Amino acid sequence: MKKITILVDQLHSHGGIEKLVVIKANYWADVFGYQVTILATEQSDKPIIYQLSDKVKFIDLKINYHRNISYFSFKNLKKLFLNIKLVTSIVKKNKSDVVIVASHIPITYILPFLPIKAKTVKEFHFSKSIMSNTFSKKILEFIESKYNALIVLSDEERNFYRSKNVLVIPNPLLEIKNVEPANIHEKEDVAIFAGRLAPVKNLELLIEIWQRINREKPNWKLRIYGDTSGEYYEKIKKLVDDKILGDSVFFMGETSNLNCEFNKAKVFLMTSLNECFPMVILESFGMGVPVIANDCPTGPRNIITNEVNGFLVKYNDIDDFVKTFNKFDDSIDLQKRMSEQAIETSQVYRVDKIMNMWNEKVFK
Repeated sequence: MKKITILVDQLHSHGGIEKLVVIKANYWADVFGYQVTILATEQSDKPIIYQLSDKVKFIDLKINYHRNISYFSFKNLKKLFLNIKLVTSIVKKNKSDVVIVASHIPITYILPFLPIKAKTVKEFHFSKSIMSNTFSKKILEFIESKYNALIVLSDEERNFYRSKNVLVIPNPLLEIKNVEPANIHEKEDVAIFAGRLAPVKNLELLIEIWQRINREKPNWKLRIYGDTSGEYYEKIKKLVDDKILGDSVFFMGETSNLNCEFNKAKVFLMTSLNECFPMVILESFGMGVPVIANDCPTGPRNIITNEVNGFLVKYNDIDDFVKTFNKFDDSIDLQKRMSEQAIETSQVYRVDKIMNMWNEKVFK
């Protein structure tokens, strides 16, 4: 029986990485029968946001790094030493075969040098295309070369890595249960965004676009799903208020049942500055919801086939985005065809297919 240890910062917040960790841990434990342990550094005694299998062991190491200061500060270095000690001890005690770093956490820089026998693996959920060629990048590349395997999400992303230990394994889409994709003819004129409300999502651009759409098509509504407790949310909410879009743009907060919300929408809108391989596009496709996305580096174009299951619009081009949205809205036949193609595309990323890739490329 394989013994897998996964290292994360936390599983208490809604997010793509958190959801992926739970999906994979559950599958590896329940389907493959592997012994899976998750070690978190900053769970802070909060409940796990997604349902974790009883067969998966979860341990909060209670490291609790000081996020408001440098990881190389004295306070955080003390915590790093404790982190190293605990991880080394647990991995040795469990006799782990594979240790996977799923989040970008301080021990990322240390794991391949620890005195353990386990295979070391690092997952990347951000695009390296945005990294400048600095001295720190060269140090990072040296550290990455010492891992047994680096997991990236697309062939395009692999091109940004120099080491020869890179494997391409896309994100999986969990089987959708108890929710059947709604017929496009039965849906209201609703567009959706779901994700972290953070500057990288470029929601300022989305609101500018929506202001234009609202003038021409006031019947359409935009629903935004995500945490509404941060400063960025306040900034975007003020922008919506300033543009008098309160009757057209709705902040829905977080939800644990995103599939049902997708099922109410005709289209998903994405204006991100950069993405790696956004799981939310797969989830949207799984419910038959086409995506109109900013053609940013690098994720959307590795999932969306332009004018087949969605649209890729010119990077940060408001005019092109509005024109594309109008093209989508003006043809129910196009909407129906794209919805069918979106569902077909989602089948490529079925969880069983992707988990078998992990089994063949990493665990065996």
